[in-house]
Amino acid sequence: MKLFSQGKEAVIIGEDLQNKYQKTLRLVGLCSEKYYLNFRGDSSSIKNNQYFFTISGFTDDIPRPFYFLLETEKHKVYKTSEIFYISQGTQKINFNSEDGKITGSEKNILYKDIDRFKVDMESYSSQKKHLYQIEGDIYKRKNFKVEQKTKDSLQKLYAELDSYEENLLLNLSRKTPASYVLFWKLVQKFEANGFKQNYFQAFNNLDSSVRTSSVGVIFSEELKKGSKIAEGNLFPELILKGKKVQSSLGKSYTIIDFWFSHCGPCIEQMPKYREIYSKYKDKGFEIINISTDRTKDIASWKKMIKEKELQWIHYLDENGEKSRYYNINTFPTNFLLDSSGKIIKKDISLADLDAFLGNALQ
Repeated sequence: MKLFSQGKEAVIIGEDLQNKYQKTLRLVGLCSEKYYLNFRGDSSSIKNNQYFFTISGFTDDIPRPFYFLLETEKHKVYKTSEIFYISQGTQKINFNSEDGKITGSEKNILYKDIDRFKVDMESYSSQKKHLYQIEGDIYKRKNFKVEQKTKDSLQKLYAELDSYEENLLLNLSRKTPASYVLFWKLVQKFEANGFKQNYFQAFNNLDSSVRTSSVGVIFSEELKKGSKIAEGNLFPELILKGKKVQSSLGKSYTIIDFWFSHCGPCIEQMPKYREIYSKYKDKGFEIINISTDRTKDIASWKKMIKEKELQWIHYLDENGEKSRYYNINTFPTNFLLDSSGKIIKKDISLADLDAFLGNALQ
């Protein structure tokens, strides 16, 4: 599998430390394909507990993040390994098929950087693990039938933890400005959450060698596009199927909600949206759903609107082309707009939306 068109090779050799995994091992890039150019994934058979990948055409020595996909006994279910980084040359990357942990060579270009980053983020990692345990215990105790109030509380705790992580990353950008591990973490967070001012500031704190690298230039452009849907800006003009989305804004406030018909969390929130809409639709509030359904799922999209009685405005961003341009990759994602189209809040919880409208539209 070629990564770039010309240049040197990156070679990965290694083994399963448990000597148990006998299936095909898949190599996957952690971030968007745009950072890997022609690389679209690769696979290797394991023989005598050894695997071998050759990624040809590295035109630079910038380390890029990857992980392994391991098949399980269940059909089409995979486990993922820890993240590791590959650059030019030969690198030994061993994995543990029991827990997915990676053991890299001390010769790896980022060996010390990876360890330092783990130490710097240890407080965040421990808090995240603790919150996962709390959430798991709640769902297990409630037999997975958790009230919306509890879900909202958990969501707020995760939001607080995200803010803590962002501040840590911002501080690290001053402390370790040459860190590619930090750079790729910023890319990963941006692709998951969209534009945030902390990501922008942290990136600008990095060394010029990182910011002006081939991957740094790509990320800079992505941040510029993402900033157009940041809070305080006018929502960008979207034309879908020949119609301007902005022409459907409510007289007072509008929620633009990105979803698709097979998105479980998206469907789960629709009853609450119906409740809010019935309370405030006559007071100048509007809901605009923008579906990113694939062409083959358009019938499913239309069926879902009818079955769930979603009696507000719907647009189709077929195959998610416009959404991807603005890095809207997680669903649901919503934007609360005022009457001028300015973004008041991104990803507002429906409980907070209800409270906001209750105060604003008295």
